[in-house]
Amino acid sequence: MNLAIVELEAGHTTVVNTDQITYLREDVYGTAIHFTSGEHIVCPGDIAPLIAKLHNPQSPENLLIQTVR
Repeated sequence: MNLAIVELEAGHTTVVNTDQITYLREDVYGTAIHFTSGEHIVCPGDIAPLIAKLHNPQSPENLLIQTVR
């Protein structure tokens, strides 16, 4: 399982399993990530930076062992 942290809105983030993404779509509200389950989330911003984040996933262990900033 590959996980990536993406921003949903200012100050709010979520962890996404990149193995479950079927496609991305950019529209007026931002970039939508569509999953195999049929669910989707909308992230602000352009598609290119989001693709870069999704191509550089983190392991679940790295997400659990993050230091406080």
